[in-house]
Amino acid sequence: MTHFNFSVPTTHGLMDAYISSQPGPSRPGILLLPEIFGINGAMRLAADQFARANFTVLAPDLFSQIEPRLELGYTDQDRNRAIAIWQKMDDAVALTDSRAAIKALASDPRCNGQVSVVGFCLGGKYALQLAAEGGVRSSVSFYPVRVTDYQDRLAGLSCPTQVHVGDDDAHIPPPVQKLLAERLSGSKIHEFHLYPGAGHGFFNSVRTFGYSPGAAGSAFERAVDFLNRNSGA
Repeated sequence: MTHFNFSVPTTHGLMDAYISSQPGPSRPGILLLPEIFGINGAMRLAADQFARANFTVLAPDLFSQIEPRLELGYTDQDRNRAIAIWQKMDDAVALTDSRAAIKALASDPRCNGQVSVVGFCLGGKYALQLAAEGGVRSSVSFYPVRVTDYQDRLAGLSCPTQVHVGDDDAHIPPPVQKLLAERLSGSKIHEFHLYPGAGHGFFNSVRTFGYSPGAAGSAFERAVDFLNRNSGA
């Protein structure tokens, strides 16, 4: 059984995706970029959650460049497999695929043509890079990884950008938290939110560890408000 219900043309063939939208008129779009575990149950839940907030949400299978239709869980075995696949990924291809997904979402009748991006973990990294490249209305990044690899690009964000990080995130230590805060908090259009006691993956309610209901609830409310203010609706 597959949970993919949408296809995106890319330079390496069709890329599967999951789309979620409520019935009714066209709505602002969200490109939802996943953690390293692929478009699994947790990412579909996140897509549905944002869809209930009156967005049309498309979650593309960015790992299709290596292994299509990847849906992993959170066992040690699955985590090791996810990391191995992640290490083989070409970021340039992932960003090109993301832009193809933006185009496909913008032209879908369920979307009003205005697309923002929301990303988690690795997807949070790509959400920041797309914010720097342009072509989206706004960008929301949850606990982006490897920030120091592209920190120079954060000085030239082309759209309103919001970042959510837990202060107990081993992947985003205090110096990186400070870097993100400095790059974002000084702007009238960007936002940086730090959640005390929350760790990596705090938004993910499916994982047996790391989930922080309080931080997740606050972050979702802030993200929806931010997206609504900057969606161009």
